[in-house]
Amino acid sequence: MGEIEQLQQRIAVLERTLAEMKTHTALVEREAALQMSRAVELNARLSAILSICAALLISRGVETIVQLVVREAVHLFPGTSAAHLFLIDADQSTLVLRASNNPAVILTRPGEGLSGKAFLSPRAMLLVGPQVESALEDMSEEQIAALSASMEHWPPYSALLAPLRVEGQRFGSLVIYGGVNAHLYHPRDLPFIQALADLCAVAIDELNQRTRAAELERDLTLTQTLHAEAEARLNTAQAQLLQSAKLAAVGELSASVAHEINNPLYAARNSLYLVEQDLPEEAPERTFLAIAQQELGRIARIITRMRDFYRPAKAELAATNANSLLRETLELVQTHLRHSRINAAADLSNEIPLIIAHADQLRQVFLNIILNACDAMPDGGDLRVKTRLLQARSESPTTIAIDICDTGVGIPPEHRPHLFEPFYTTKANGTGLGLAISAHIVTQHGGRILVESERNQGTTFSILLPTTNE
Repeated sequence: MGEIEQLQQRIAVLERTLAEMKTHTALVEREAALQMSRAVELNARLSAILSICAALLISRGVETIVQLVVREAVHLFPGTSAAHLFLIDADQSTLVLRASNNPAVILTRPGEGLSGKAFLSPRAMLLVGPQVESALEDMSEEQIAALSASMEHWPPYSALLAPLRVEGQRFGSLVIYGGVNAHLYHPRDLPFIQALADLCAVAIDELNQRTRAAELERDLTLTQTLHAEAEARLNTAQAQLLQSAKLAAVGELSASVAHEINNPLYAARNSLYLVEQDLPEEAPERTFLAIAQQELGRIARIITRMRDFYRPAKAELAATNANSLLRETLELVQTHLRHSRINAAADLSNEIPLIIAHADQLRQVFLNIILNACDAMPDGGDLRVKTRLLQARSESPTTIAIDICDTGVGIPPEHRPHLFEPFYTTKANGTGLGLAISAHIVTQHGGRILVESERNQGTTFSILLPTTNE
């Protein structure tokens, strides 16, 4: 072989090597361009995610949040045929389409269709071709018709799915459809659609938390208001009870004074009458006798009013439902019972008839005994209020019994005989008038109070009242 042929062969080898180097360089350049394009796309998507995050932070409604997420999903994945965002209903049984780039009404169930599959999925998924068709087979004809009406291309050849979840709680699902392009989406898209779905779920959960916090704050304010009102009502009732006790003490004192004055008063009036009988008609002393008799009569009327002090007048008596009074009283002290860790139970018989009574005075009796029961249970306990109808004897009127039972410390035997005496008390700040006035009121209603008690076992006050007032 001549030198010229050898030279030509070397030139051919160099040309082939140069062509291969150009091809490799082109491949490297295309790969670099692709990587650069992907880097640009990645930066754009990251910027979009950050922008979406900032927008979701200031959103103040579910509709605003879901519409924003759907709109950004279409922009984030160019070529997307449709984007649907479903939220689960309150019963956790139905997924409702809440946002779409093409309006439609679609309802599915967890596990049904692409939205149901996304809802139950632990993470984002990419479905292509037969996988999409298989998921769509679960849907009814009506659902398919509504779904196809919301898309530009049907059936879709690819889809990206992602669940909306926060710490194990699921809110719905996000589905975007690739139309006729089976290779529109790639596995590298999965983190972005899941990030978008997670941002949506976090925004909805934060909105729900704010709503629940506002509701709890309103409930707390309402509870505090009701507590203050109940406290004020209880304080008023206690003040009224103390005032009634004071009046009762004055009444008892007045009745005692009236009784002591009556005898000498009548003796004086009779003496004046006898003197008057012995005077002549024209005697000037008759004028003074008339004045004395008139004034003594006025004293007698004053004494009568003193004797009847705090006794219910007939005009104040009316048909009264004892069960209703007891319910009202328990409601009045409900906050006090709760703070004292006392469980209250009412066993009120429906057979109890109406009684003729002064309702306010009986309410004061019930309140006084219930508050005493609470004082007897400083560490909490059980309070039971019961009404029952007693079998009447032939000579006695029908009687109802109101039992107020506690599980407190009980009443020592040495104190029981003095319970209803005015000014007798074992409490450091007690007046000794509560039970005295309670017994007085019950007596004025033709009834009586019985007490049964055991040390550290509890006490039962039984109030017996006739159903008629004769």
